Formats: sequence, C-alpha cells, structure tokens
Amino acid sequence: MMSDMGHPPRHALPARPVRAAAVVAARVGAWVGVAVLAGGCSTAGAPEDDGTPDAESAALRVETVSGAERLDEQTRTELEGAVGDVLSDYVVEAFLGPFPREEFVQSFGSFTSQAARTAARDIDRLTAASAADATAVRATRLDARLSFLTRSGTAYAGTAAVDFAFEATMDDGSTRELVLDGRIMMEAESDTWRIFGYDVSFDDGVGTDAEAESAAEPEVGR
Repeated sequence: MMSDMGHPPRHALPARPVRAAAVVAARVGAWVGVAVLAGGCSTAGAPEDDGTPDAESAALRVETVSGAERLDEQTRTELEGAVGDVLSDYVVEAFLGPFPREEFVQSFGSFTSQAARTAARDIDRLTAASAADATAVRATRLDARLSFLTRSGTAYAGTAAVDFAFEATMDDGSTRELVLDGRIMMEAESDTWRIFGYDVSFDDGVGTDAEAESAAEPEVGR
C-alpha cells in the first residue's frame, strides 16, 4: 500500500565545511522546534548524540547519507530542515501530543492526498492508535537517514530510512515500547515536500508485529 503531502523549507544556513545534521526537539504536548547543528561527515552508524535533546523526549535526528553529492552545503542543509519538518509533523501528530486520545487521522497532514487515504487504512500501523488509552507517550529514539534523487542541482524526491521508538505509559503505570522501522518516501511539490509512500514495520509492544506498505510513485520527475 502507498501514499501522498509536506512543508516548505525553513532553514537556510551559511555553507559550512562539515556536514550538517538537523536535530528536531520533540516534546510531549509541545510543538516541534528545529535546530540545525554541525555534525560529523561520516555516513555510517547513527549520528552522534550532541547531549542536548529534551529530557522528556528524544530529538529527531536527520542525516543525508546519499544522493546529495552535487548539492552545496546550504542547499543540503535546507533540504534536511524541510524534510525534518515533514517528519517531525508526522511524529508529533501520530505518536506524541496529549494522551489518552481518540483521533489520529490528522497524523497524515504531511501526506499526499492519495497517500493519506491509504495511510488511514493503516492507521494502527502508522500511529500510536493501538495505545490510544495511554496516559503519556514520549520518544526514546528518532533517527532518519536521508537519500535524495536530484536533477540539475535540484532534489525532486527522497527516502527517509527511519528508526523511531516510543515509550507509552499506560493507565496502570506499566510501559510499552512502540517501534516504527522502515522507509518513508517523499517528493518535492514546488517549495514543499510531501510523503507519497511508505514501507514500514510496526511493533506495538504487545506482541503484534505488523507491516504497512503503500504502492504510489512520485509524480515529480515522471
């Protein structure tokens, strides 16, 4: 199964001699702020922890690992910021925010219309809907490795290999780990980015391991 939506780039920084890794601090019950920090240039292993994520919830860390070799540092930084916005909006709406809660459909505001329709059918695999009666949920790991397709110095599509983990506190005081792993596919639409597809697995912490896959292709570049 596949899907389609996104956000305009908001973070343009001067070119730097080292790779920039975008860090998004996501808090339960709070909006997401994005800071772009200078990171190492290695493309292997998880991005190094800078020690600044919020104590309540882990920070979303995005790092470009391939496909942007012909882009200058400022353009790559802008891409990481824009794609980080899309992913952070999805994470906050799908897994964080006030709990307990009943509505999760708004989680797909960064998806294309086709992808959002497909995702609505996979809502138990793409959100914390299976832990809707939790009293709180916090992020414990939010890593995303980005690969872009470019043409003439412009990125028109990309994939985020994500490794997201959350801790849900239930009303009896017990905790459950929710884990989302896989790929989230995005495309550029004018000056915005939207999620058009996904191929992920989800573990809801109660022995249910499910997979969700969309089948759409990006409109851009066809």
